[in-house]
Amino acid sequence: MNTGARRVRKDRFTPLLLVGAAMIAVVAIVYLAGREFGLLARWWLFSGALAFPGFVFAGMLAGSLILTFLALILRRNRKIALLGTGVVSTGLLVALLVSAFAMPATVTPDAVPARQDGQLRVLGWNVLQGAEDAASRAALVGALQPDIVVLSELYQGNLLRDGDVPAGYVSYGVRGIAVTVLVADDLPRYRVVDADESGRTSGFVLAPEVDGAAPRIVAAHLVALSFRGDSSGRDFGLDWISSHCGSPDTIVAGDLNAVPANMPGGRLGSCRTVGAFAPSWPSMVPPLFGAAIDNVLATPEWDAARVATLDVAGIATDHRPIVADLVRR
Repeated sequence: MNTGARRVRKDRFTPLLLVGAAMIAVVAIVYLAGREFGLLARWWLFSGALAFPGFVFAGMLAGSLILTFLALILRRNRKIALLGTGVVSTGLLVALLVSAFAMPATVTPDAVPARQDGQLRVLGWNVLQGAEDAASRAALVGALQPDIVVLSELYQGNLLRDGDVPAGYVSYGVRGIAVTVLVADDLPRYRVVDADESGRTSGFVLAPEVDGAAPRIVAAHLVALSFRGDSSGRDFGLDWISSHCGSPDTIVAGDLNAVPANMPGGRLGSCRTVGAFAPSWPSMVPPLFGAAIDNVLATPEWDAARVATLDVAGIATDHRPIVADLVRR
């Protein structure tokens, strides 16, 4: 009697393993649909998980491998259990490897080629308030010679001392908004034409003083998704950016706390992401397990000649900088 009962329990264990493997497979398929097609792109915590494909695939793979190990120690129906769990584990391993190999490598600032004539270089960096001082900011700007620099978590009012603004640049900002923009002084002068001062996000819009003389700049640092899954602040910011992408000749840059998967087709209004940046946050983990939440977008007048996430030695902030070289079509 006892032997029969044990056999029944073992027979029930195999279906449990198969159900567990099937559930992991369904989650993986939904996740891939979110990444590739924008399914549930702004839904609750799922929208945040879309930013971490390496971490998510590695976690699901670990769970599937545990099921595969349990299948190995079965005495009955081992082949069926191994087949089911093994197929899922293999698929997740392939997804993790594809993510790893498809992900652009980070580069050091000195490996970025000199900007070509006719290109517009945009640098974005969340400097974590005072974590990166004026010297470290100036060193990166000096090495890359960007035309436009968007520094998130930096109030323009904190640029108090000589040398806080690198030579050859003009700084722009709005009181109460923790974003500063530096524009090379060989570009036309700009003026602030709009700002979100609702407290729900941080961002402002610069337009050239002479209309059409240079692209409009939308500089933003959006609210992060909360651990409670509240995405309303970030989504408000994405919609705010989208509204300004109705204007032609517009460039968006900053810490958007969102990845292209959170934007239908990688687009906000008529702006689109200009390329595949490697994960920029957090800077202390390998890129495979990070999130590419720092972005540059542009309207159709612009194409990307080069995009890169930078590996900066001795970085103090939790964000890697990003750089994009744009060319007019």
